[in-house]
Amino acid sequence: MKNLVTELLLKLAQKEEESQELAVQVETLERVIIEMLRNMAWNDRQIFIRQIEGALADVNRMPAFLTNIHNACEIVPKAF
Repeated sequence: MKNLVTELLLKLAQKEEESQELAVQVETLERVIIEMLRNMAWNDRQIFIRQIEGALADVNRMPAFLTNIHNACEIVPKAF
């Protein structure tokens, strides 16, 4: 029984580590995309966002990072 519990705890720790690594990757991707958008003209930015939304149309719900990116684009001045 101890071996089973130990094995389960090790698997749980591994899954937690993988989850944290994935969260870091998503956060990094979010930052990269936001910086790309900040360097784009307003019209190009809107086209890019629509293309991403279209590509993810089959997904049941909008990923949180895309919502964050969309919100960040609204904050970036239109003059950029």
